[in-house]
Amino acid sequence: MRLESTEACRVRLKLALARGVPRARLTALLKAAGSPEKMFSPDCEGLALNLSTESTPFFPPEHIEEVDGQLDLARKVRVDIVALTDPEYPSLLKEIQSPPIVIFSRGTLSVVSLPAVAVVGSRRCSHSGLHAAEKLGRGLASAGFVVVSGMARGIDSAAHRGALAAGGTTVAVLGSGVDVCYPRENRRLLEEIEERGAVLSEFPMGTPPLRQNFPLRNRIISGLSSGVVVVEASEESGALVTAIHALEQNRELFAVPGDTTLSSTAGSNRLLKEGARLVTCARDVVEELAPSVAAELEPVRRVSAPLEPLSQDEEDVLECLSHVPVHVDELCEQLGREAPALLPVLLSLELRGLVRQEPGNRYVRSVET
Repeated sequence: MRLESTEACRVRLKLALARGVPRARLTALLKAAGSPEKMFSPDCEGLALNLSTESTPFFPPEHIEEVDGQLDLARKVRVDIVALTDPEYPSLLKEIQSPPIVIFSRGTLSVVSLPAVAVVGSRRCSHSGLHAAEKLGRGLASAGFVVVSGMARGIDSAAHRGALAAGGTTVAVLGSGVDVCYPRENRRLLEEIEERGAVLSEFPMGTPPLRQNFPLRNRIISGLSSGVVVVEASEESGALVTAIHALEQNRELFAVPGDTTLSSTAGSNRLLKEGARLVTCARDVVEELAPSVAAELEPVRRVSAPLEPLSQDEEDVLECLSHVPVHVDELCEQLGREAPALLPVLLSLELRGLVRQEPGNRYVRSVET
């Protein structure tokens, strides 16, 4: 619900901040009422009795102040607030066993109803895994799919960047409030995703990235998608939780084969042994999924706008970069340039999708550059 509809947003915030009622029961009551407005209406017979107990009121009056605080935060970053029964709610997400009762969204919420593929994997991954994720993101976006991931370090961020580099659309599902950027170094990435897609969460504004939030958000990543691709995942990776959700939600499950000597690929390789479809490029995924979503896919195919020619400085920097990270100090030494002069060039290349910055002021060339 748009922020212009202040009262409607307030009612949805009351629903998101409800206390003491199991999720399944709250969902059933919302569906029975038909809308949040009716759910909180005095005319909704018996609902107050069903929702509250003497010790745990559903929505005590003192929490009105919390709603007002949430509304102020939402206004600052232009957040849409959508309930399960609203027409804007993603239809595919409604199908899962435990859909979010309320979604907070930055960007263009309607993109989540387009054909989508999730690309997920470990935070700690190999350079080949990053390369594969970025290439998949680029290829899927070029084919017209929305790329869904969790904006975490590693595979998730690489998939988002690949989609953006192709001029496509991508969606980030957060384990925090949509106004909380995690990890912090992804601030620029979050802004680009908001501009070209959507940033979603079921958690209220200001919610920190608590560990227990991420398994919950993983069911949304798979729930929004027709298929899930696990690029590189250890046996402890949260990406395997997303894979389990995908199977439970009757989504197609894919995995990229990895180096058997790396612990970071043990989980994704096991998925292949257990029946996940093996993929090595975006075409493998597109050929499997496109027939079932062809009617929706064709009208939303995107064509990247032609890039302006590179400047001589940009060409010189690219010549010094490969798919192995190089520290900015080493680049300065190779090019005979000072950091203040070099950083704007690196930023320009990064915005064009040709260069990627990694932690520690290190830079690599992006896929297909």
